[in-house]
Amino acid sequence: MKLSVIIPVFNTEDTLSRCLDSVIEQQIAGMEIVLVDDGSTDNSPNICSIYAKEHANISLLHQPNKGLSEARNAGLRIARGDYVTFVDSDDDLNPGTYRALMAKLTARPDIDFLEYPVERRGGTTPFRLRLTDRVYTDWQTYWLKTQAYTHAYAWNKIFRKALFEQEMFKPGIVFEDLELMSRLLFRCHCIMTTAQGCYHYRFNPHGLTASAGALQMETMLRSHREIMKRCCDADYFRHVLNIQLDVYRLGGPLLLADGMPYKGGLKPTLYRLFGLKSLCIVHKWFWKIRRIWASEGCKVCASAQRRTRESVSE
Repeated sequence: MKLSVIIPVFNTEDTLSRCLDSVIEQQIAGMEIVLVDDGSTDNSPNICSIYAKEHANISLLHQPNKGLSEARNAGLRIARGDYVTFVDSDDDLNPGTYRALMAKLTARPDIDFLEYPVERRGGTTPFRLRLTDRVYTDWQTYWLKTQAYTHAYAWNKIFRKALFEQEMFKPGIVFEDLELMSRLLFRCHCIMTTAQGCYHYRFNPHGLTASAGALQMETMLRSHREIMKRCCDADYFRHVLNIQLDVYRLGGPLLLADGMPYKGGLKPTLYRLFGLKSLCIVHKWFWKIRRIWASEGCKVCASAQRRTRESVSE
């Protein structure tokens, strides 16, 4: 078996068939699909069963609801491929994506993982992650030059299965992809990016990631802090500093240290002049004042609209 495609499923009856069809239509030899029904309460288990009966290369595992990380880990335990990739059951793929990607991995068997483009569907603004064809012989260069910290997704990558012999997804957290990458990167010696293929990510405005609070943001910050111990530059520092500001604003702790030597931009300048805590306090007050102004603005607009309606009725 060359490639195992692991698809966790939880209450996605409306999108599941489209997802499975897009994976099945990849039509590459040596591909298995591992479906993990994570305690779905809608029609998803029946859809999974129908597809598993119709396609010999689909394996189906039912388990009580344990969350996305445990569902992926369950798939990893039974996956037989030399390589593994993940697809969320509300997403889908461009035709021919896996054929193009596996050709690259066959030509370069030293690659630990291969990352390919992403297109977001839904949300208020369109987004497409564009990548170039390049090989990185150290993970630090990949992480900083591609700004991979902004797209540390599990689902737009094909991994060497052996990477997961000692590292698995951590259960019970949000931003589990980044947390895994903060451990997995250190085991990677050769990484490839490519412009070929495309993963279609469906934005969910009600998902946990979109509504993350202080504890979830703190998990993200801790993962970045571990990576920063081994590599950092000015752009990465600004990215992580913004996360720290949001964590503190939401009631979380200060996790970054003072005295980091990065420059460029207003916030890093204030950080260097006044220290992290002072910057966080100013940022928190700024957001409070902004909310007050926004609230007062809404009241003024509502009052104006009411007066307009009254004048029209007269």
